[in-house]
Amino acid sequence: MLKRALAVAVLGLASLISSVAAAEDIKIGNLTISDPYVRAMVPGAPVGGGYMAITNTGDTDDRLLAASSPRAATVQIHEMKMDNDVMIMRELPDGLLIPAGKTVELKPGGYHVMFMKITDRFIEGQTVKTTLKFEKAGSVEVDFPVGSVAASKPGANASPDADMPDMKGMKGMKGMKGMNMNEKHSSGDPQNDIPATLKAMFETPGKPLTIQPVVAHGDWAVAGWVQDGRGGRALLKKGNAGWTVHLCSGDSLKDADALQKIGVAPDDAHAIATDLSVAEAKLDAKTLALFSSFEGMVMMDRADAANAGGDHAGHTK
Repeated sequence: MLKRALAVAVLGLASLISSVAAAEDIKIGNLTISDPYVRAMVPGAPVGGGYMAITNTGDTDDRLLAASSPRAATVQIHEMKMDNDVMIMRELPDGLLIPAGKTVELKPGGYHVMFMKITDRFIEGQTVKTTLKFEKAGSVEVDFPVGSVAASKPGANASPDADMPDMKGMKGMKGMKGMNMNEKHSSGDPQNDIPATLKAMFETPGKPLTIQPVVAHGDWAVAGWVQDGRGGRALLKKGNAGWTVHLCSGDSLKDADALQKIGVAPDDAHAIATDLSVAEAKLDAKTLALFSSFEGMVMMDRADAANAGGDHAGHTK
């Protein structure tokens, strides 16, 4: 009896494993959808990014036209790229082409599905049911597992440079190892060093960068920025070589709980949130609106883990 029960249990486990493996790839028509996942959202984040690989095994092109989910009021197909030295994100109104015989990757820093107007944020371990609509293959329901806040693939931990698009060709961006360009901008005062670091990284002659306010506690700081009609907030971390940009976001960087989830120590997170509220109360409404216009989160630093001795992906409204 015990042997029989054990055999049934083993068969049941094998069946479960088989079903999980089968769920990894979703097939519809000539398309195969692999490794879908979304990132967990920090408190206050209004949007979430979804990623996957889509392979077209047919001999005719197809197109991802639209997506919908009960977890979001709106779901759009987006791309993220550099445009005139500025990182932008835009909706693809005609959808995303899936060429015949090719695989198209939707990944941080590139194409992605953007979940917008989310009422209940995505929490790691959940599943987000989503319907994808293709021009030729039709519609299919896909379960997107929720990974970590900065996961670069299903079930992965944070990848410091996962969100960075191809940076070649950017003007004035030499010496980008670890996004650490502050060796010449270290006075010991974050009010001087942080603006100098950000300006060295992102300011160009035709696009001045305004940095205010700068709030620092311990090894972490938040700075507001405005450039060329866009704006947001940057979270910076202090390492052995000085300040480096950890990520860029919007209103989520005002929230102490969100800062802690990103990795800021509780005392520093609460101090930053409190002081930032006081400092930003002195700014005009237009500037604050630009700070808030940055949706999602863009991880910036590449060598933060190595120096511990860097959707979506974000965009402006």
